[in-house]
Amino acid sequence: MDEASKTTKRRLASGDPRYKERWVVGRCIDVGCGHDPLKKEDWPRLTEVVPYDQILGHRDATFLPEHADETFDTVHSSHCLEHLQNPRAALVNWLRVLKPGGFIVCTVPEELLYECGKWPSRFNPDHKNSFTLRGSSVMPQSINVLFLLWKVGVVLDVEHISLMTTGWDPAKFGTDQTAYPDSAVECAIEFIIRKPDPGKGW
Repeated sequence: MDEASKTTKRRLASGDPRYKERWVVGRCIDVGCGHDPLKKEDWPRLTEVVPYDQILGHRDATFLPEHADETFDTVHSSHCLEHLQNPRAALVNWLRVLKPGGFIVCTVPEELLYECGKWPSRFNPDHKNSFTLRGSSVMPQSINVLFLLWKVGVVLDVEHISLMTTGWDPAKFGTDQTAYPDSAVECAIEFIIRKPDPGKGW
């Protein structure tokens, strides 16, 4: 199953109203979506989904050069940030195109659950970095998501961070559990950040 469809299924099944009512709304750019962008029928408050991916003919997911400042209500990205050389620069630019009060909704693979502590990645050689929530790591390209958000250097509000382990089986550690046919397994970190709106005082 494509990763965005997988996360959509889990988010809708969670019953958390913030996904539909607050976090995934308005005009959305889906960065690195491939052929699996968010679908408006799943998200009633989305007004437009703008797919963005090199395989669709777009340029650089780090800088989004085709898009002006403050043009989107939501930036969605599922398993793209790990393919970029400079995740910090990417988040700075994703915040740039986001309207005040808008949200970045992002998932990245967790380095032990997905990479199984091995580097370079055995399952996706295009991965430039691995991601963790742990305080230390033996992975040479490891990025702690909490530190990454702190180092962005742009004012932001962290609304949600979670380790997503849907269907993950410790007995199958060392394999790519997301690659099985029709797999619903998630081995990821989800984080949702908000660009403050100074006009509203927060």
